[in-house]
Order: sequence, then C-alpha cells, then structure tokens
Amino acid sequence: MTDAELLTELQRPWRHGEHIDARGIVLNDPLVLDGLEVRGFDLSGAVLNGGLSARGTRFRGLAWLRQATVRGACDFSGARFRTDLRADGLVAGDVLLDGCELQGVLSLAEAKLGSLSLRHALMMANVTLEGARIDGRVDVSDTEFLGGFWTAGARIGALNHLEAEISGRLRLPH
Repeated sequence: MTDAELLTELQRPWRHGEHIDARGIVLNDPLVLDGLEVRGFDLSGAVLNGGLSARGTRFRGLAWLRQATVRGACDFSGARFRTDLRADGLVAGDVLLDGCELQGVLSLAEAKLGSLSLRHALMMANVTLEGARIDGRVDVSDTEFLGGFWTAGARIGALNHLEAEISGRLRLPH
C-alpha cells in the first residue's frame, strides 16, 4: 500500500466493525491527517519515517499503533477519538496529545518515548503508561481523567500534573 492509497482508504466513510489493515507498512513521507475525519485503522508494527501529524483529526474507529515506530513529529494536538488509541510498545520522540478528547482508552504500555504532552486534554477512560520508558517530561497539566491514570513500572524523566483532575484510580511510578 502506498502513502496515497493509505490516505484514500483512511478517508473512506466509517462503518462499524470495519477498519484498514495496514500492519507493518513502511512510509517514508510524512503521514498528514490534519483536520480530516478518518475511519478505523490498524498500523501495528508500522514504521512512519516521516512522522505523523493528526492535528484536529477526528478518529471515528479504532486507532492502533501497537509496536509502531514514528520518526519525526507525532502530533495529535486537538484530535478527537471516538474509541481507543492503542499504542502499546510505540517507539517515538515527542508525542503531543494537547487539547485532545479521547472517549476510549489511551494505552501506551511499554512505549519508548522522548516525551509525552497531554496538556488541557479530556481523557474519558483509563490512561496507561504501564512499563513505559519516557526519557523526558510527561505533562498532564490541566487535564481531566475520568478514568484512571496508571503508570506502574514506568520510568519517567519528570511528571508535571499541575491542576490535573483524576476521577479514577491513580498509580504513579515509584
């Protein structure tokens, strides 16, 4: 599947139970989804050498980046997720989810990131960083977690949680 074919497939109308299977795809150009409405996809094991920009994107179905590698930008600022963002084992530099609204689970278990920013976001379900290694800062300032925030076994350079509100269970790293 080429970059253009993937972009075309992502923009097809969402239908419950359907998604694009692009596991293991390697893209050299940036994957730019800014402002689009996209249907469900499985990019598990994908390598996005040009980065991923999904600023203000509306994700209608599953969004899976399990064991994916994103080189360059990984920016979901202002995105809206109708379901989960599953990125267990994601390898990326700085991951931005500032101002996003996620109606499902955010799972970054075992991820290896440079930093993670979730400032001014609304997380309606659980967020897990279990076992993740985040070398820089995790910033969840002014974020509302309606589910839990789980970081058991995570190694985090620094955590900024100023004005964060967590309604569910909380498990911070030791």
